[in-house]
Amino acid sequence: MSYFVQNLRRFAGELMEDPVGGPARISAALKVKWKTGLEETFGSSGMGRRLAARYRGRGVVLMFHEIHEDVEGNLRMGCSPDQLRTVLSALRAEGRDVITPDEAMKRLADPQAGDFAIMTFDDGYRDNRTLALPILEEFGAPMTMFVPTGMVTREAYAWWLGLRALFLSSDEVEIEAMERRLTLADAPSRNAALRQVGLWIGTDRARADALKPTFARHSISIPALIDEVAMDEREIRSFAAHPLVTIGGHTTSHTFLSRLDDAAAYRDIADNKRYLENLLDRPVRHFAYPYGTEGACGKREAEYVRAAGFETGFTTRSGHLFPAHLSTPCLMPREDAGFAHMSGSQLENRLSGARRALVTQFGDPVAGLR
Repeated sequence: MSYFVQNLRRFAGELMEDPVGGPARISAALKVKWKTGLEETFGSSGMGRRLAARYRGRGVVLMFHEIHEDVEGNLRMGCSPDQLRTVLSALRAEGRDVITPDEAMKRLADPQAGDFAIMTFDDGYRDNRTLALPILEEFGAPMTMFVPTGMVTREAYAWWLGLRALFLSSDEVEIEAMERRLTLADAPSRNAALRQVGLWIGTDRARADALKPTFARHSISIPALIDEVAMDEREIRSFAAHPLVTIGGHTTSHTFLSRLDDAAAYRDIADNKRYLENLLDRPVRHFAYPYGTEGACGKREAEYVRAAGFETGFTTRSGHLFPAHLSTPCLMPREDAGFAHMSGSQLENRLSGARRALVTQFGDPVAGLR
């Protein structure tokens, strides 16, 4: 009870400070706190695993982005090497083999095959090679990296990197498009601001684009930020040659596909496949949507992924893999395991299928078939 009382007091203080923007922020924060509390309770009890038994599939696909030694200094965008090692240890304890997407499709079709997990990393970050790969080598665990063309060429509009740089370099920021002035007094306020702007953008490309004047006013160069953190062509080619590494597609521009017209959406997918295959001189068979929620991709995008020649397409919708996914392989779920400071209960929920049960209020265990 004291946990909720303390947060209610804090929310009341925020409301007094910001009577206009406060209610929306508090509503979102309360939802997050409620969901987090429910997930912790569910994951820490044996009842959670028992109730979620029907949601535990043959496989689970886990998603990561950046891997940081200094998670707080990077505003919790990514997770630590220790967290990655904890996830791999938990998979081993669960009896799940870490395999490639190619092997996963074979196992889904074979009732006698063992349970498995796929480790996926999005966007082509350099720390995936320097920090993640050595840990994966310890476990003999393959990884799949989904690479957008624009991150390699430095042409993507990586607005999330711009926001991080903005909030780390300023104590007060005005986001004109939001009509908000954000005070960034400490790490918690910077983290909160990053979440607020991210939630505001959602899957709206226009809102992300509306941040460009703010970045320009603060002399923030997105290409320079990408160059600091992402692999270039030479590095991608070298990385792809590692026996544990599979490279997959992730669009050309890393934009919201659902906001593009038919021709542009297909081109953004197909051109990325062509670019990576030319760069690596090998087939690129697997794909992940940059924004994989229901509002960001659906049947249209899945058809374009299939038409471009990909064999699989991974969303960010919660859930495990079941044999039924063989009928819609371009709309398969993934569980996020790469957010900062994931608790043991949260990891348990992702590996047991409990998170899917909670997200759907005990609805359909098989995600992505509609």
